[in-house]
Amino acid sequence: MDFITNAVSEMFSSPTVTVGTVLSLLGMVFTVMSFQAKNKKALIIIQTIGSTFFFISYFFLGGVFGGIINSFYLLRNFIFLKIDSDKEPLKARVVCLLLCTAYFASYAVYTFIVRPELITCMLNLLPVGASIGGTIALTETKPVKIRIWKIPDSICWISYNTAILSLGGILCEIFNITSNTISIIRFRDKKRKAGEPESHQLAE
Repeated sequence: MDFITNAVSEMFSSPTVTVGTVLSLLGMVFTVMSFQAKNKKALIIIQTIGSTFFFISYFFLGGVFGGIINSFYLLRNFIFLKIDSDKEPLKARVVCLLLCTAYFASYAVYTFIVRPELITCMLNLLPVGASIGGTIALTETKPVKIRIWKIPDSICWISYNTAILSLGGILCEIFNITSNTISIIRFRDKKRKAGEPESHQLAE
């Protein structure tokens, strides 16, 4: 309990950190709101607003590389707003490959220029892993596969956000993991009740 109390106190320990915490909470609000969107365009636009708040918040919280990776999200969201992964699967996969390459390239360049400590280098790999999972999810069209890829995305981000004490980031990923896990279970149960073979369910 003392650990949680101290962590929360640290999140508001200075004006700079407090601004970062508030911005991360705003990012969480818009990201969670996006799940109520009724179409892909609205979802991506609202998530882009959320990503913008997270992008700025990381610089206040000391997670500079997390902010850099979030800047790619703004580009990624714009690109996938124009691509229909269902009708243009090849284009979606090519864009996914290019973006994933950009994530690794940004990690290499940042590490070469800044030369952070080993523990920070390892920590910065988490946003890269998260971004790869989240980008692959955008190329999927089946609900279960989308959510399966989003879970490692959220696990990586929640680990990173915990390390830099991003309150909004932590709460947002807890919601994402819970929501996606429940959705996967519901989709599987729905198929099972419909009498589909178990092997087909696993293939989905």
